[in-house]
Amino acid sequence: MDKIQNKGVLTVGMINSNPPYEYQVNKDGKQNVKGSDVKLIKKIASKLGVKYKIKTMDLDGLLPALQSGKVDMLVTSLSPTPERKKGATFSKVYFRSTNTLVIRKEDKSKYYNDIDQLDDKKIAVVNNSTQQPMIEKSFPNASLTKLSKVTDLALALNNNKVDAFSIDVPTATILLRQNPNLIMTKWRHKDSSLGAAVAMPKSTSKDLVNKVNEVIKSNKTNYEKWVQDSARQVPTD
Repeated sequence: MDKIQNKGVLTVGMINSNPPYEYQVNKDGKQNVKGSDVKLIKKIASKLGVKYKIKTMDLDGLLPALQSGKVDMLVTSLSPTPERKKGATFSKVYFRSTNTLVIRKEDKSKYYNDIDQLDDKKIAVVNNSTQQPMIEKSFPNASLTKLSKVTDLALALNNNKVDAFSIDVPTATILLRQNPNLIMTKWRHKDSSLGAAVAMPKSTSKDLVNKVNEVIKSNKTNYEKWVQDSARQVPTD
């Protein structure tokens, strides 16, 4: 914590695009990062009395960036899986979502009420996401397509490269606004992980962890509202 406060800047790693939690908005020719996770970062930086800087990257680059000291923490709806805990210290959970499966509207008669028919089809997920092990367990005979970004999911489904994709309900809601030819199925599955938490280096002091947890505790209800607000504000063009 002293190191961050001496710098006067909290450097945070975040996924390139994962609306409504984090997404890019072009304003006056500049790319600005928005979303519910950005609002949480602002609260953490304020608690520490510093400014903040966001570095965006692919999901696979998050933990390496944290471990190499390129960022001070990760605030990007990251789940504290046992594997990730080996290389990072996690805060308390600040959000837990529900997942769904999205299909093409033209396939509604096949899959909407009989989701088991997807068990031998192609299902897309974001690589290393919490949806990946969930789909592997729920649909053991399905062919899993692992993509690098959330936006790639709808693209793959629209281009008939997959038969469905899995993502959390708030993100699916946004993708359906952008892709009116897609539809959510009735299938729902609680996140099999503990939810989303802030990741910090293994060597992080208890003081810093406690400060982050204080922010999470006082903003848990706010965060749920931030997700809803962000889902309404994400550009659809």
